[in-house]
Amino acid sequence: MKEEKDKLLVEAYKDILQPSAREIGDLLRNTTKVARFIFAPLDYLSAQQDRWQKYLAKVAERVKEENLVEGRPEVIGPIVEGIRYVDSDSLVGELFTQLLADSVDKEKQDLVHPAFPKIVQQLSHDEAVILYYLKKQKFVVRQKWDFINQRIENMRTEYEEFPTAKLTYPSNIWMYMDHLNSLTIAGTWKTRNDDPIFSGGTQVGGIVHSERKLSEFGVLFAKACIPDQYAGE
Repeated sequence: MKEEKDKLLVEAYKDILQPSAREIGDLLRNTTKVARFIFAPLDYLSAQQDRWQKYLAKVAERVKEENLVEGRPEVIGPIVEGIRYVDSDSLVGELFTQLLADSVDKEKQDLVHPAFPKIVQQLSHDEAVILYYLKKQKFVVRQKWDFINQRIENMRTEYEEFPTAKLTYPSNIWMYMDHLNSLTIAGTWKTRNDDPIFSGGTQVGGIVHSERKLSEFGVLFAKACIPDQYAGE
């Protein structure tokens, strides 16, 4: 009888211990995976020293040695993450370079908001081009619409002051502006009420007067991130 009880106890202990052992094993495997994923970016940067050195060389050219200060981790971290995927000679790469330079320059560090690196990470090349030109000036755009069955229809662009020829995909400018607006840095906003168009005493359409420009937050972003000149202009 005692032997049977001992066997039951042994089996019970096995049943109790097995899940714990499995959990420990899983935890160790997961920890190894987590470590691999955490340090993968560092391994990538180590393998891409030439690209990283190009960024550092550009920063060194833009910041006086006596102005160098330690950057804030919440700014530097996302910048380092973002530049892993960007060519340093591209315009988006220039934005990261300028932001990195300002983040370690005691005379400009106050311009850098922690949101800026994440914003740059979300920009396409064309959107960076748009911001580059919006830093210089506002651009007028006029749209025309038809008034059919008491509804506004057939909205189309009648006049575009922005140099869309500078964009890789100029037909996407409205989509780009919508995205920049969602990032709170730029947008297309009306400058006055629509002008009505009449025919035979009946309104048949209207004209929308707007400007493409930076938001107040976008002005700060442009000052901190967007270079005054870039090679691809």
